[in-house]
Amino acid sequence: MNTAAPFLNTAVGPVLIFLLIIFDYVLKYNTNAFQRRLFIGMLAAALAASLMSFLQHCLSGIPGRTVTVLLHAVLSLFLITQNITYYLAVVFIDYFACLSVSRTRRILKIFALLFVLYLIAILLNLKFHFFFSLSADNFYYPAAYPLRLAISYITLALIIIDIFISGKYLKPIQIYLLSFFCVLAALGASLDVFFQDINLSWPCFAAGVLYVYFFIIQSDSKIDSLTGIGNRMSFNELFEKLARSGSGELYSLVMIDMDHFKEINDTLGHLEGDNALRDMAAIIKGCIRESDFAARYGGDEFILVIKGQNDIAALMKRIEQAVQNQNKKGKRPYKLQWSYGWDNYSAGGGRSIKEFLAHIDALMYQQKSAKREREKRGKADV
Repeated sequence: MNTAAPFLNTAVGPVLIFLLIIFDYVLKYNTNAFQRRLFIGMLAAALAASLMSFLQHCLSGIPGRTVTVLLHAVLSLFLITQNITYYLAVVFIDYFACLSVSRTRRILKIFALLFVLYLIAILLNLKFHFFFSLSADNFYYPAAYPLRLAISYITLALIIIDIFISGKYLKPIQIYLLSFFCVLAALGASLDVFFQDINLSWPCFAAGVLYVYFFIIQSDSKIDSLTGIGNRMSFNELFEKLARSGSGELYSLVMIDMDHFKEINDTLGHLEGDNALRDMAAIIKGCIRESDFAARYGGDEFILVIKGQNDIAALMKRIEQAVQNQNKKGKRPYKLQWSYGWDNYSAGGGRSIKEFLAHIDALMYQQKSAKREREKRGKADV
């Protein structure tokens, strides 16, 4: 008897979810192209694996030598794409935590070696049947559970181990997100291993992927697409959270404005203006701590939220030195120039965001005006 019908409902849902996410994500602009490739690769492998799983049930129980050959091919492809999915899930989680392309590429090389060994095992299975075998009427029989569990699902254990290893890089919300994803994936896979009459691995995996995707989209909405740092929405959300906290914890808020930015746009064009914004954002990001916050507030304005009693004067000197180093390289047909204003903010102090930003904005323009006056005097002396 063909076994496709009972698995149709559990196959259609995951396939549609994977397809819709792929189509939607491809059309979105994402500043992190490496993350995009990893995520889409994982989705494509999961889509292929879920299709192979359904196709296996369509062919199961149909007699004939041709069907036997097709079933061996389909089941082998299922095991291959399944492991690719889990390998890429491990890699995606590690990159999501550490954001290190070099580290992720090293992990990919290790997994490539493991995958070659896995392919050899799949080929050997055609003779020794330590993954699966087929009956005379083409019904699927899995091999000994311990071996299959160890070889096929060890990557799920790697995901969990990797979360603990990468814990120092993760924010609490990321730990919750990835733990939820792992629990769903492991639950579905484990149920499929021990109970052959159900097919929950891909519905569970699809639910986890959908949850991760919502988090990615939500995170992307808080990132400035030009510079890759936070945007005004992410800053407003952070400030409102601090204002409601009532903790009294001290923060330093810094408003940075690029000098002569309009001249760069007017004389060299908006593409060079965009380059100037990217360069300034990269400098700021490279000078602050991981616990600090940076955002492009709008136009050529950036805002920093520095936690604790950090030495703002020392931070501004680091940024100034980095700007000078950038200008010395001479890669751009202009020089970066900037002004800033800052003050301390007490979390929950009752001061509104509009009021406080107007205050540090005024301090920043005082510095900008003083610099312009010095420039004018310098030109007059010449």
